[in-house]
Amino acid sequence: MTVKVLFVSSVLSTFYFFNQIHPIRGENCDLYGTLLYEDMGCKASYDNSVYYSQTLGRCPSKFDCLGLKKSSENCFLRGKAYKLNEMVDSRVTAGLCDLGCYCQQNDDTTNFKCATVDCPEWGVKEPYPGCYRKYSLDDCCSIREMCAPYENSTTCVYDGKVYKEGENFLPKNSCWRCVCQEGFRGKLEKPFCRRRSCGVQIKNQEKLQERCAPLYYKRKYRENDPLCCPTSWICSEGNEKLTGRPRTDKMCLFGQRLVRVGQKFEKTIESPRSMNVTCECKVPPLLTCVTYVI
Repeated sequence: MTVKVLFVSSVLSTFYFFNQIHPIRGENCDLYGTLLYEDMGCKASYDNSVYYSQTLGRCPSKFDCLGLKKSSENCFLRGKAYKLNEMVDSRVTAGLCDLGCYCQQNDDTTNFKCATVDCPEWGVKEPYPGCYRKYSLDDCCSIREMCAPYENSTTCVYDGKVYKEGENFLPKNSCWRCVCQEGFRGKLEKPFCRRRSCGVQIKNQEKLQERCAPLYYKRKYRENDPLCCPTSWICSEGNEKLTGRPRTDKMCLFGQRLVRVGQKFEKTIESPRSMNVTCECKVPPLLTCVTYVI
């Protein structure tokens, strides 16, 4: 049996987003939480001033996004406004495990109502020895179970680990998801890899309309870990004490407040557990909140 091994490089060249090519511009912009904005279909803006060159390098300095104010008539998804009761094409949300999504009114805001897919493998023990689950980038659940002798002998090697054909892997220090397939040559691009989908507009439409801030968990002593999808949200109570000197005239939205780039606040939240959180305006239009975990 001939085994084809595809050696994977960790070098990022370009990434694909909704079938369009967006330049990384030589920086790991995921350190600043840009994936959230990309997933929302926001429009990136760049600033070549000395301040942004020193802090963000060549990453976007701000994004323009739809859906960051209360609406009782529309839901927003990836740059498109949906009317009440309007359905979302299931192909858009299938990878998020949400189907049959439609826009509904919820008091003075709107949200998407969806049916959640229940994957057969959830809550089930690992496959039998010698078997593994095969995945596709377009599907939420595994598409089949593979057992020896395997039909396809293609494997991929990444960071010293070998993946079989159809196995998921998450490239280190990135916000990409890949599935091992024949022909993969180390570039993080379709049809082998895809930027992860956070689905915040499907799952957290109300938080966005209230201009809450995404909260990211970050491990101590690992400052180079990217900020991919937020784990929770911090909403304004109106009494947060801002510190820090404003750096530019660009501002983030936080509830009814405007927070300039460079300003931040700290607070302790009690849910889901007691945590110290720091929220700062780094890349508008939303604050970026971080809590450190062991």
